Amino acid sequence: MNHKLTTTSAAMALLLVSCGGSSNTQLGGIQGSGTGVAYGPVTGFGSIFVSGVEYTTSNAQISVDDQAGSESQLLVGQVVTVKGAINADGKTGTATQVTFSGEVAGAVAQVNTAAGTFVVLGQTVLVTGSTLFDDHIQPAGIAGLKAGALVEVSGFPNAAGQIVASRIQLEPAGKDLQTKGVVHTLDTTARTFQLNAFVVDYSAVTPSGTLANGSIVKVKGARFTTTGALLATSVDVMQGFGGATGAPAEVEGIITSFTSNADFVLNGQHVTTNANTQLVLNGVTLGVDVRVDTEGSFDSSGTLVATKIEAKADSSSLVRGLVESLPTSSSVRVLGVTVTTNATTEFQDDSSLQLRSFGFRDLRTGDYIEARGTSAPAAGLLAAVVVREPAAALSYLQGTATNVSSPALTILGIMVTTTAQTQFSAADGSALTAGAFFSQAANKIVNVGGTVSGGAFIASEAQIEP
Repeated sequence: MNHKLTTTSAAMALLLVSCGGSSNTQLGGIQGSGTGVAYGPVTGFGSIFVSGVEYTTSNAQISVDDQAGSESQLLVGQVVTVKGAINADGKTGTATQVTFSGEVAGAVAQVNTAAGTFVVLGQTVLVTGSTLFDDHIQPAGIAGLKAGALVEVSGFPNAAGQIVASRIQLEPAGKDLQTKGVVHTLDTTARTFQLNAFVVDYSAVTPSGTLANGSIVKVKGARFTTTGALLATSVDVMQGFGGATGAPAEVEGIITSFTSNADFVLNGQHVTTNANTQLVLNGVTLGVDVRVDTEGSFDSSGTLVATKIEAKADSSSLVRGLVESLPTSSSVRVLGVTVTTNATTEFQDDSSLQLRSFGFRDLRTGDYIEARGTSAPAAGLLAAVVVREPAAALSYLQGTATNVSSPALTILGIMVTTTAQTQFSAADGSALTAGAFFSQAANKIVNVGGTVSGGAFIASEAQIEP
């Protein structure tokens, strides 16, 4: 089925970016009062939006994969570090430095569409509902990835040593291979180590920093040895998050080690809370592999003491079709579903217009869009991602199936009717009879594609999602 989503969260080895603080619209302590650092995905341009703040970049130093770059090279969904100052309004700021470095870059292998995973340089990448794709990857999902294609993946690490992809971009031939991860099986005589099951040969280079088991490194190379190891052209031992005592910080990512709500590890950064910490859990229970946005400041030991922790639910729901109306300044109606956006919603324009500084303000009635996110209490959708696309014949809904009774079911508050022509399938793509589908679909994530006729959604295809 087109635009298939997976709901499991995962990523690769721990990525740490050196930073000295952070800010967003809730970090009042640094608004207009100095330099901070925001670490998270780009959500839009105009100049650049990260963590709900629009930063001007006219005087910023921009680095893309360790090379001097420009803002025009950055893309929505790429995880970046922005150093800069926040204005008193908490919504705008001035960037002095913007840094992007992908998690892994190389050839696609072992594509598993049912599981939503693929492998690059030995690292397992997981596609979720929040993953954005290069518009040349068609269909825009894991089904559009071909073995051997060269890609760069940006995302976050999880506890299993995988990469939860926030963006997947096609890359030209000849670009350096690159990967990041936690060193193990270090052999200083043979000058090799492993990142997960992937072997790196560093015999031709001197690593920057102290290389040891447990070190977090970024490796680049151009070719493989006869034994299949990547022959490194550089090995950089990464220093991690940190800053002076009291320096503000904001870190978005996935919890990789969890003791309690007051003590966990996020992207290798130790985080603690106290009685003054604001917890915004959005119905999510904190734990390993939960994605969170953490704001706070460093103490003298380098621990991030959180002032606010916001949990982000899996983006397992979807609506794809024509914009019917724009009832408010931050919401649209699609297929009868109210789609609400906020300051952290990622906007991408894959239509013929290809607007770079695309945002809610550019949406119009009649636009064909795909919104992915979480179901809202009032049967709507809170969008993590909004993509404007070329118009298509079919529309799609995805979410938890309720009121399941053949020939109908409800998704995102919309009644979906099936017919004798509807094609039913299981999570692995195998065909199901209508009876089998309706016996299994209740309270499962279901994706339906079809058309709207007389105000009713008539499904031509229906699939139970993994």
